[in-house]
Amino acid sequence: MEAVSPSDAASGVTIVGGGVVGCFLAYCLVTAGMPVTVIERERVGAGASGASAGNVQAITGLGSPVEVALGAESVRRWRHYLPAIKEESGMDPYDHEVRYLYAALNEQEVTDLQTLTATLQAEGLNTEWIDASAARELEPRLHPGILGGMYHQDVVQMDAQRCVNAMETIVRARGGTFIEGEVTGLRRNGGRVEAVELRDSSIVPCHRALVLALGGWTGVAVSRWLGVSLPIRPHGLQKLHVRPRGAPLGCAVRWGGLNVVTRRDGIVHVGSKHEDTGLSAQPSESGRQWLMERFEAILPGVEVDIIEAAAGLAAFIPDPERTPILGRIAGLDDVYAAVPTTNGFLLSGLMASALAEYLTSGTEDPLMHHMHPERPIPA
Repeated sequence: MEAVSPSDAASGVTIVGGGVVGCFLAYCLVTAGMPVTVIERERVGAGASGASAGNVQAITGLGSPVEVALGAESVRRWRHYLPAIKEESGMDPYDHEVRYLYAALNEQEVTDLQTLTATLQAEGLNTEWIDASAARELEPRLHPGILGGMYHQDVVQMDAQRCVNAMETIVRARGGTFIEGEVTGLRRNGGRVEAVELRDSSIVPCHRALVLALGGWTGVAVSRWLGVSLPIRPHGLQKLHVRPRGAPLGCAVRWGGLNVVTRRDGIVHVGSKHEDTGLSAQPSESGRQWLMERFEAILPGVEVDIIEAAAGLAAFIPDPERTPILGRIAGLDDVYAAVPTTNGFLLSGLMASALAEYLTSGTEDPLMHHMHPERPIPA
C-alpha cells in the first residue's frame, strides 16, 4: 500500500469500534502513514472479536460464488499481513495451520460439500474430497455413520484476542490513539460528521473520514445518530471452550452449524449457537446444551470438560450471499460503514485492507462493489 503524503496525513481517520475490523483497519492506515483514532466502549476485542474462534478459513456456509471469492481473497491477505503483525508487535497470537474436515452424514451433505470442494479448488485453495475411511483416519472418534467430507488444509487459527491486541500495540507505537468511551451521538453539518460525542461529554473531532465498525451495534447506531437505515441486526453467538479428557482431536470439524477447532494451547473451541438476542449476548444453559448435543453427535467418542462459556454480539445482514457492508454511506460525506457478517474475523483481512487503500489513495478494490452499503439487500 502506498503511503500518504505529509499533507494528506494532516487529518486522520476516526474509527468507532475496536473489534478486529476496526483494529485491522487502524493497523493498515497507520502503516500507510495515516493518523487514526479508535473509539471503543470497552477494551479492544471485548465483543464478538474476542469471543471468536480466530479462524481464517475461506468458507463457513454452503459457499455462494461471492462468499467464496471474498473469503479466499481474505485468506490471502491475512497470510500477507500476519507475519508483519507478529514481527512488529513482538506478540505471538498463537497462530497455527489447521486441518479441517467438513463432515457429511447424509447424501445431501455429500452433494453440497462435493460442490463446495470444487468451488474452493477453483479459487486455488488446498481442499479435497475424502471418503469415510480417510475421514476416520484423521479422527477415529467421528460419528460411525460418516460418509466422507471436505478436507480443507488452507486454514489458519489463532487466539483472536491476542491478535487484536497485537494490532493495537502497533497502532499505538506508530502514534495512533485509542479512546475508551461510549459514543452517544454525532455532530453533523449537513452531510458531514464533524465530531463524535461521548457519554462523558467529551468530543472527538472527525477530520478526514469517520468509519463505523461497531459490528452488531451498527444498524442501531446509524439509525439513532444519522437517521439512516442499514439492514444490519444484532446477532448473539454463543461458544464453549472445552478440554478433551483423552487424546487431542486429530482435526478440526465442521458439521450441522457447529465448528470444533483445537487452539494451539490445547483448548478446543466449540461454536457457535446463533440467537436473536437483541443487543445482549450472554451465555445460557440452552446455548450450552445446543452446542454439546451437536458436539456429542458428530464426535460421540470424545469426552470433554467444559472450561468456560462465552458469547459475543455479531452482525446479521440478511444477504443470501453472506456479504459484508463496506463503503461510504449514501447521503453522507466521508462516513463509512465496515460491518462483516458472522464470519467477521476472516473477512476483516479483506475489508480492512480494501478500505484503507481507498481512504489513503482513492483506489477502489475490485471486490468492494460487492459490499457497497447501497446495494440491494432483502429487508
